[in-house]
Amino acid sequence: MNETEMAELLRRSTGDLAPDLPGLVAGGLRRGRVRQRRQRVGAVLAASAVVALVGFGSAHLLGDGGGTSRGVSPAGDPSTTVPTVSPSATTSDEPLERAELAVTTEQVPTTFAGLEPGRVSGPSPKSGPDAAPVVDFTWRGFGIRVGLTPDDYVDDHAVVDPARRCAEQAGPAQCRPGADATVVTTSSFVNPAADGGTSVRSVTVFRPDGWDVLVMVYNGPGKDGPVTAAEPPFDLEELERIASSDVWFA
Repeated sequence: MNETEMAELLRRSTGDLAPDLPGLVAGGLRRGRVRQRRQRVGAVLAASAVVALVGFGSAHLLGDGGGTSRGVSPAGDPSTTVPTVSPSATTSDEPLERAELAVTTEQVPTTFAGLEPGRVSGPSPKSGPDAAPVVDFTWRGFGIRVGLTPDDYVDDHAVVDPARRCAEQAGPAQCRPGADATVVTTSSFVNPAADGGTSVRSVTVFRPDGWDVLVMVYNGPGKDGPVTAAEPPFDLEELERIASSDVWFA
């Protein structure tokens, strides 16, 4: 039997058969629903696997302390952990707008007396300028220096980050965090170092709004003496409070 004869036989044997269209359609729908269910199950299983992997990884990163973060050990040194460092408020992409001074050179002594009541002298002749006042005066007979300098005071190049300004001026080891995202450095020394020299205490607060505030006190009327008391009238904590005050700025 050749191909023509075979085709004719098939045509005659099926010529009187009507296709079961409803059955074919129903069967197709059933097969489609089965295929969709299989796809959904597969997707759920895949998502579950991803969640499990993420949970496993998080558990290893966070440890078993109820979500407390652990440091990650550097490669090759499993005994060393790197402490988690919280981002500083001052490290945003946009620097804070520089604050405006609320005082002139002449007003610095009386503003100081508003914080620490006492009789003050006027500024020394070398004090100023108003745009960045460094003012020497006396308070109850003790020498005081207040410096209000912008972040570009040193070389006309603004250094926005207060931590960097502190590190560049005092050395990183001398800097510590202060209130309101400030950085603080303190010092106490005798000048000259020989017996009978003038005792000096100073605090500088590096602010995130573009200013550095220095407050320095002597145990006499100034750096050149004479010594009139065993110690300066303010301790470092009191000087930091004065330097951190917003009274200097508008």
